Amino acid sequence: MSYKLLTVSGNPKVMKGDKVSKYLTAIMHLSPINTKICPYQDIAGCKEACLNTAGRGGIIKKGETTNVIQEARKRKTNLYLEDRSSFMTYLITDIMKFVRYCEKKDKLPCIRLNGTSDIQWETIKIDGKHIFDIFPDVQFYDYTKIPTRKVSDIKNYHLTWSYSEANMKYANWFDKIAYNIAVVFNGDMPIHFKGREVVNGDETDLRFLDKGNVIVGLKAKGKAKKDTSGFVIQTA
Repeated sequence: MSYKLLTVSGNPKVMKGDKVSKYLTAIMHLSPINTKICPYQDIAGCKEACLNTAGRGGIIKKGETTNVIQEARKRKTNLYLEDRSSFMTYLITDIMKFVRYCEKKDKLPCIRLNGTSDIQWETIKIDGKHIFDIFPDVQFYDYTKIPTRKVSDIKNYHLTWSYSEANMKYANWFDKIAYNIAVVFNGDMPIHFKGREVVNGDETDLRFLDKGNVIVGLKAKGKAKKDTSGFVIQTA
């Protein structure tokens, strides 16, 4: 069985940025089935409201419990969990193909490895190198719920921390986070949140282009619209 791990132009928000910038984005979507894929999914209360159910990934026919998108994500996830070496080989191959594709399109490649996961890629080594070392000319970026990740020394990897009030111990990390913070709002987007300026994160997904020390405001989507755990901040 062959695996295509990266998706290009398969996300409406990503496509917005691709149209108005010099970048072309590829995203990898896995299935957030457990804490090996998303370590803070229970602590941050984002499990039920996960974007895994947004867009086409959440369209399931009446009488069915899954769709082809979810099944593809499960297959990729199982490969990651059961055969890490093969998974990383496929990933490297996919990135190489994407870089060549961007060259033909006269675009700069950027990649979001955690489309629906929260894997600490900086800890996974191939012959002593992580994926960012292997592709130093590719811009990588992600959202993360893990407040303790240390990636400031990785120049081509940008993180945005994802806020939640589902657990106040987790929420208290707010003032300790050195990078930008994403907040999901259900209702009107505020101008400021907890003393920081709010920028509209739905206009583009290119988070590495955001100015520093801001809140990246995101509108609740999919099941997140009905979330009451504290992961989604209610402003309506």
